[in-house]
Amino acid sequence: MSKGVPFISPEWAPPPPTLSSHDPSPPSPSTTIATNPLSSTKSHRSSVHTLESTTSTILEDSQLPSLTTFRLLAAHIGAALTLFLATTDATIVSTCLPTIASDLKATQTEYTWVGVAYMLTQTACQPFYGRLSDIVGRKAILFSSMFVFALGSLLCGAAQNILWLIVARGIAGIGGGGIVASVWVITSEIVEVRNRAKWSQALSVTWSCSAVAGPILGGVFSCKSSQFDHFDYIYAFAKLAGGDATNPLSWRWAFYLNLPVCLFGAVILFLSLHGVKLQSPSHASFGQFLRKFDFIGLVTLVAGTSCIIVGFSFGTDNGWTSPSTLLLIILGLAILVIGGVYEVFTTREALFPKQVFCNSTAIIVFILSFLHNVAFNAGTFYLALYFQAVTGASPLEAGWKLLPYSLGSSLASMPAAWFIGYWQLKSKTTSGQNMVISLGLIIATVGFGLMTLLDEHSKLSTYVTFPLLAGIGLGMLFHAPYQVFTRALKPSELASATSAFFLVRFTGATVGLAVAGAVFQDRTTSRFPAEISLHGLGSTIDFSSLNSIQPMELRNQVLSIVASSIQTIWTVCTPSLGTAALISLLLPKLPIDLGEDVVTEEKTNRTAH
Repeated sequence: MSKGVPFISPEWAPPPPTLSSHDPSPPSPSTTIATNPLSSTKSHRSSVHTLESTTSTILEDSQLPSLTTFRLLAAHIGAALTLFLATTDATIVSTCLPTIASDLKATQTEYTWVGVAYMLTQTACQPFYGRLSDIVGRKAILFSSMFVFALGSLLCGAAQNILWLIVARGIAGIGGGGIVASVWVITSEIVEVRNRAKWSQALSVTWSCSAVAGPILGGVFSCKSSQFDHFDYIYAFAKLAGGDATNPLSWRWAFYLNLPVCLFGAVILFLSLHGVKLQSPSHASFGQFLRKFDFIGLVTLVAGTSCIIVGFSFGTDNGWTSPSTLLLIILGLAILVIGGVYEVFTTREALFPKQVFCNSTAIIVFILSFLHNVAFNAGTFYLALYFQAVTGASPLEAGWKLLPYSLGSSLASMPAAWFIGYWQLKSKTTSGQNMVISLGLIIATVGFGLMTLLDEHSKLSTYVTFPLLAGIGLGMLFHAPYQVFTRALKPSELASATSAFFLVRFTGATVGLAVAGAVFQDRTTSRFPAEISLHGLGSTIDFSSLNSIQPMELRNQVLSIVASSIQTIWTVCTPSLGTAALISLLLPKLPIDLGEDVVTEEKTNRTAH
């Protein structure tokens, strides 16, 4: 073990991330790579589970492809590049959206759907990736996903209206989800088990970087020329790249830039993985896929979630008590209930296996993960809006101001992981994870509670400190819930149950943004004075004009309405997180048998460091 690299045992190493826009370093939705948590093993052996299947392939180190360190490094660089694109694309629009909405004359409902479309298609397609990669190959899924993502990005950049952009974002979400799933599968299958945690941690840095870089890059690409006084080199580059004098770094470049980077990453991955034979079950076939895949479960999940999201989105326009709004929301809930009943009795490989519904710990983790992602995603998008619309910050300034929230959530996951490892070694239980979960939710509840005080008169110290607290609290939950979840289940249940875990997590992120958008829209449109339509706001959004409204009395009134509307979002998030904190106290302490070899190696490495 090299100096300066903290040892992370495969037993408690943070699992690979998922794509949530929103979530800088959550675990992977497509695979879980770990030694058997319920048994003590002295051989370095690992199960690579395809989450949509109950089968698993046991890979000994002798079965892994033999790659030089240089090729391993090149493969991980290519993987990191593509992973960075897929994850950053989810957050880069947070600071771009006000500018995009103004340019494409988006309504407040359409504003929300630019973010929702990416996550919804990502959620819907996740269950397919693992099974399809068993049939057509890991690399085929990866490169196909990169092509779809690049195509979606190209269409986003070329969008001439908001509907075009929403559809293109959905296409990009399909590809982005496949990239995340494939990258973690492939990198795990080319690295020896004893080194897997170290390489996994190296890739996890990508998530932290994307969480920080996304809002800043979005701000850079949305700034006007007058905002580049101290960035002459960026302005010059933008002019050479074809930007115009008023907006050299158009928001379209936030999507166009994905194309060359994606191509470069694909070339690196192709060369480094050329000739490498990756593992896949020998019995996998399209026929088996059609016979066993839970299509009905997936359709009910997506249809039910979509109905609820559409119902919330149209609630303000049609009225919350209108038949269309109530029908959509009630129908969505009914479809989800029917889907849950179906999952218990289906003979196919259920997305939500019945063992999960019988496990109280798993149900608690589902609730915590759902509420955690609701708050995190709402915070990412509407803090950026607060800084631009209320404080008058430029998109670039909003990106910098969002750093305490995004950077705090990214960095908080590291000490939380170190503490969990230390406490797990000491207690041989999941009590460390339980403490981190409860403490993180308490801190996040306090942070969001304080954010309800942010208004148009808030000082710099408040909109740095309050989001920082919220971010730190949320960041502590990126790994711990999944670790408790895996300990609560039998090894044979992990594959299909983990798929359910990440579907819940993705759904929480998607619903969180939709609910936040509905709350904001309802609170603003019902209170805007009639004079607002004279300033180009009306049914569309032009947040850049808010701080130029005249007279001053009207401007202050509008800013107060927008600030209080965003405060309502934090008011919804705060009790949700508080409820989650109380529920987390019900988590039991589950025993963990690390095995003598793991304990000895941890003690040795901790002594060395």
